[in-house]
Amino acid sequence: MLRAVFFIGITLSTCLGAPDKRAVKIDAGGCGLRPLLSDNGASEINGRIVGGTEAVPFSWPSICSFMTNTGYHICGSTLVKNKAGVYYLVTAAHCISQRRPRNYMARCGMHSMSGSNPNSVLLTFSAMSVHGGYSDVTFENDIAIFTLTTQPPTNDYVQPACIASKAYFGGEPAIVAGWGTLSYGGEMASKLKQVNKPIKPDSTCSSRYPLEFDATSMMCAGEPEGGVDACQGDSGGPLYTYRNGEWTLTGVVSWGYGCAAPRNPGVYADVHNLLSWIDNVIN
Repeated sequence: MLRAVFFIGITLSTCLGAPDKRAVKIDAGGCGLRPLLSDNGASEINGRIVGGTEAVPFSWPSICSFMTNTGYHICGSTLVKNKAGVYYLVTAAHCISQRRPRNYMARCGMHSMSGSNPNSVLLTFSAMSVHGGYSDVTFENDIAIFTLTTQPPTNDYVQPACIASKAYFGGEPAIVAGWGTLSYGGEMASKLKQVNKPIKPDSTCSSRYPLEFDATSMMCAGEPEGGVDACQGDSGGPLYTYRNGEWTLTGVVSWGYGCAAPRNPGVYADVHNLLSWIDNVIN
């Protein structure tokens, strides 16, 4: 069964072979840090966390819970900055059912859905931008960006991820994180989870989803045997890669068939392929 990987409420990319050496930087420097980890989390990127594990508390300072204005978790989301150092929030277009930014908010600097998050900040929004090419049928261009009403502090618990400045390559290691369900149709995670999964070449994604996958706007990641994936409630959240010592928003959780099913990799919006649109919105 096709699932949009969110709780109430799908995707993009392109690339084969070696990484694209033509980097285009559209965000501020000093991004992609995880200050609470002594090695910036570098040791995690090449690990193999089968089925996922609880993240070190508060160690992903760019991830946020995207919620209704009544505090109900809808999707994941990620903080980024523009060239001038102004924060924006990135999520998936399919997470949005109403076109009024005041109907949504986000909580950042959190680990537990129900426990204490003493350093968390609540964000409200003054504007939102949904990709004009987004389709709720094909899930192309599944990305949205929110302008914040006020800027949060940057500290150990709130930090921006870097925005992918070059294309991914097949086999590039990645980590997806979120509070989504622990199995298809199951209960939401009470604490932030993360899982390692390699990005697949477009040829693999196309062979798995010959009618649905569009390499111009989508990417996919997963293990052939399954067992590692995002799930319902993780939509809109980050697929991170670790590049030049920086945690980089490379994909946005979008859609898939079931959760962690064998030979069915999760599909993500491809941030690098959407770079021009992102740049136009935030800069």
